Amino acid sequence: MKTVISIDIGSTWTKGAVFALTGSGFALKEKTSVPTTQDNLVVGFHETLARLLHQDPLTPLEQLKGLSEIFFSSSAKGGLKIAAIGLVPDLTLQLARLAAMSAGGKVVKSFSFALTGGDVSELEKLNPDIVLFSGGTDGGNSKYILENAKKLQSSRLSCPVVYAGNRAVAEDVLNIMKSREVVVTENLMPEVGQVNIEPVREKIREIFLKRIVAGRGLAEIVDLFGSQPKPTPLAVFELISVIPEFYQDWSDLAVIDIGGATTDFYSNTESYLETDTVVLKGIREPKVKRTVEGDLGLRVSARSLFETGQTYLEDRLREEGFELKEMEEFVDRISSRLDYLAESQTEKILDQILAEACVYYAALRHSGGWREVYTPQGRVYVQTGKDLRRVKAIIGSGGFLSGEKSTAVMAIPLKKLRNYGEEKKLLPDCPSFYRDRHYLFSVLGNLVEKYPQEAASLAVASVENLSQKGENHD
Repeated sequence: MKTVISIDIGSTWTKGAVFALTGSGFALKEKTSVPTTQDNLVVGFHETLARLLHQDPLTPLEQLKGLSEIFFSSSAKGGLKIAAIGLVPDLTLQLARLAAMSAGGKVVKSFSFALTGGDVSELEKLNPDIVLFSGGTDGGNSKYILENAKKLQSSRLSCPVVYAGNRAVAEDVLNIMKSREVVVTENLMPEVGQVNIEPVREKIREIFLKRIVAGRGLAEIVDLFGSQPKPTPLAVFELISVIPEFYQDWSDLAVIDIGGATTDFYSNTESYLETDTVVLKGIREPKVKRTVEGDLGLRVSARSLFETGQTYLEDRLREEGFELKEMEEFVDRISSRLDYLAESQTEKILDQILAEACVYYAALRHSGGWREVYTPQGRVYVQTGKDLRRVKAIIGSGGFLSGEKSTAVMAIPLKKLRNYGEEKKLLPDCPSFYRDRHYLFSVLGNLVEKYPQEAASLAVASVENLSQKGENHD
């Protein structure tokens, strides 16, 4: 019987699973996890692989070669850091963010219009893995693009630059930045309203394979086993994309993945349905979308979550009878010990409230909204962002949500979010809640490229419907 092993090197834990490939698809045989070895990612990978193969952990890595087909991904050390440069925030820059995040990257900073000296200094301090340089429709604005190219050329940045802007000046950009590593691809927005994300995604992936793998100690794994890694978020993105292709009942779904460093929100549903009373402002977002929040995480990013989420945290702590000081002390503990597991009942409640805050702010940033306006023709709604109202299933993944058997962590924050601000948030109307009970989505995502139907089938089979338990948080 053929076996396939998939390993995901996360920011906190390195997770692995071995699957048997049978005539009916994949069957989970075993899974394991070890703390990620940040100083040398190969050490944690080696230990995980040895466990799954039932080999002595001291067995040299090269001797484990050929015992199974190996796939792997990585989001360790903060994931793929991308700085985005565009022209106007509500169009080109929004597209740059969508492209970066759908490729498995994390936008650490975005800049619009002409870069200032301060912007360039900030870019240098951020030290991103990639600069995504876009702006202008084909034949459109070129002034800011050429100015920004000159500033990037004279900067101390050492990372590759992906140029995905106005095609008419692509050659000029190459000439200006002749001493830099610049990869030119198709324009993110060749015409107003026309979205072209796929070529950018592919270039970012190529750079990840060529540059990031070597820089993070993963080249040894590639050389030994021959499999190319994926950024973990890209693996999950591909899984979310492929599930509805084989299972139409899952045609409108969302996945919330809370990790130690980030919270990822994925959706696979049409972003906008045109009607006489709804007008779309800005771009039409893609059907499959990912957003990642680098300030929302349960361990590595716990301190930033505490700062970002104080409004939500104070409200929920009050409801549960806790003081903000108790949460602050808990955050201090888990921030200093990234593998810390909540022990007492109090700590478990505090951990849950932190997870709720991750869901709340990730959903807020991922979803669109309607604003009511009046015109001579009558009342209309102006939509910005993505409409999630048709989402029928929300799946919780990541270490916390995979282990959570209650709908509360997802249902409570989504209910509270309905009353946010003046605009109507376009949240799922009446979703069912599920959990990725075996924490398989990231490792199954690694298998999609070669085994799409088998990966989708096991993903659907491995989720547990939490809404059938009769809980009510309405």
